[in-house]
Amino acid sequence: MAGGNLNDDSLNTLLNSTEVNSIILLEDIDAIFHGRESVSDGRRGNEGGPRVTFSGLLNALDGVRSQEGRILIMTTNHKDKLDPALLRPGRADRCIELGNAKESQLKGLFKKFFPDSTQE
Repeated sequence: MAGGNLNDDSLNTLLNSTEVNSIILLEDIDAIFHGRESVSDGRRGNEGGPRVTFSGLLNALDGVRSQEGRILIMTTNHKDKLDPALLRPGRADRCIELGNAKESQLKGLFKKFFPDSTQE
């Protein structure tokens, strides 16, 4: 949503308006909340109105109004900072750690993005 006006209702509306078989990405989920309190980015104060609450996020993910038939991917660099309620089965069915790429993988990615390069 433009303008940073996302709140519990608009998050729920956005997630529920995606088509079936959609993939939804919530990147850096650890940066949204500290514990169960919303993180402020310094531009938002009380004058900005309601924001997404931790309870609102959980309800959007698997509450009574949530939709099924979608894949939700949450990324984090700090799994240890996530509230256990966010990781419980039904909300996070799988936790997959992606380590550093191997040299062969890096070369393959480089060739994919720069197919005309003569560098190895």
